[in-house]
Amino acid sequence: MTNTANRSRYFLDIEPELRNRVKAFAALQGKTMKEWLTEAIIAKLEDEIDASEGLASFNDEEGTISLEEYLKSRKEK
Repeated sequence: MTNTANRSRYFLDIEPELRNRVKAFAALQGKTMKEWLTEAIIAKLEDEIDASEGLASFNDEEGTISLEEYLKSRKEK
Protein backbone atom coordinates (compact mmCIF):
# COMPACT_ATOMS: atom_id res chain seq x y z
CA MET A 1 0.00 0.00 0.00
CA THR A 2 1.40 3.39 -1.00
CA ASN A 3 1.74 6.11 1.61
CA THR A 4 -0.07 9.12 0.15
CA ALA A 5 0.47 11.32 3.21
CA ASN A 6 3.78 12.62 1.80
CA ARG A 7 2.50 13.28 -1.72
CA SER A 8 0.23 15.88 -3.17
CA ARG A 9 -1.99 15.75 -6.20
CA TYR A 10 -1.95 18.19 -9.04
CA PHE A 11 -4.77 18.32 -11.53
CA LEU A 12 -3.71 19.29 -15.02
CA ASP A 13 -6.20 20.63 -17.51
CA ILE A 14 -4.94 19.74 -21.00
CA GLU A 15 -6.55 19.37 -24.38
CA PRO A 16 -7.81 15.86 -25.17
CA GLU A 17 -5.55 15.60 -28.23
CA LEU A 18 -2.44 16.32 -26.14
CA ARG A 19 -3.58 13.90 -23.44
CA ASN A 20 -4.03 11.17 -26.05
CA ARG A 21 -0.59 11.83 -27.50
CA VAL A 22 1.07 11.69 -24.08
CA LYS A 23 -0.83 8.55 -23.14
CA ALA A 24 0.08 6.84 -26.42
CA PHE A 25 3.75 7.82 -26.21
CA ALA A 26 3.96 6.67 -22.61
CA ALA A 27 2.35 3.37 -23.52
CA LEU A 28 4.86 2.83 -26.33
CA GLN A 29 7.58 3.13 -23.70
CA GLY A 30 5.77 0.78 -21.34
CA LYS A 31 5.04 3.57 -18.86
CA THR A 32 1.98 5.09 -17.33
CA MET A 33 1.10 8.71 -18.02
CA LYS A 34 2.08 9.50 -14.44
CA GLU A 35 5.52 7.93 -14.88
CA TRP A 36 6.07 9.63 -18.23
CA LEU A 37 4.94 13.05 -17.00
CA THR A 38 7.01 12.75 -13.82
CA GLU A 39 10.12 11.96 -15.87
CA ALA A 40 9.35 14.85 -18.24
CA ILE A 41 8.93 17.28 -15.35
CA ILE A 42 12.19 16.13 -13.74
CA ALA A 43 14.07 16.44 -17.07
CA LYS A 44 12.70 19.94 -17.64
CA LEU A 45 13.57 20.96 -14.09
CA GLU A 46 17.13 19.64 -14.47
CA ASP A 47 17.50 21.54 -17.77
CA GLU A 48 16.31 24.76 -16.15
CA ILE A 49 18.67 24.29 -13.20
CA ASP A 50 21.60 23.57 -15.55
CA ALA A 51 20.79 26.68 -17.61
CA SER A 52 20.50 28.80 -14.50
CA GLU A 53 23.81 27.53 -13.14
CA GLY A 54 25.43 28.07 -16.52
CA LEU A 55 24.29 31.67 -16.62
CA ALA A 56 25.45 32.18 -13.04
CA SER A 57 28.91 30.91 -14.01
CA PHE A 58 29.29 33.89 -16.35
CA ASN A 59 29.51 36.05 -13.24
CA ASP A 60 32.43 34.03 -11.90
CA GLU A 61 35.53 35.99 -12.88
CA GLU A 62 38.09 33.80 -11.11
CA GLY A 63 40.66 32.50 -13.57
CA THR A 64 39.50 34.75 -16.41
CA ILE A 65 41.17 37.59 -18.25
CA SER A 66 39.74 40.57 -20.07
CA LEU A 67 39.37 40.63 -23.84
CA GLU A 68 42.08 43.25 -24.05
CA GLU A 69 44.50 41.07 -22.07
CA TYR A 70 43.68 38.08 -24.25
CA LEU A 71 44.22 39.99 -27.50
CA LYS A 72 47.48 41.40 -26.19
CA SER A 73 48.71 37.91 -25.28
CA ARG A 74 47.81 36.67 -28.78
CA LYS A 75 49.81 39.48 -30.43
CA GLU A 76 52.86 38.64 -28.30
CA LYS A 77 52.97 35.05 -29.55
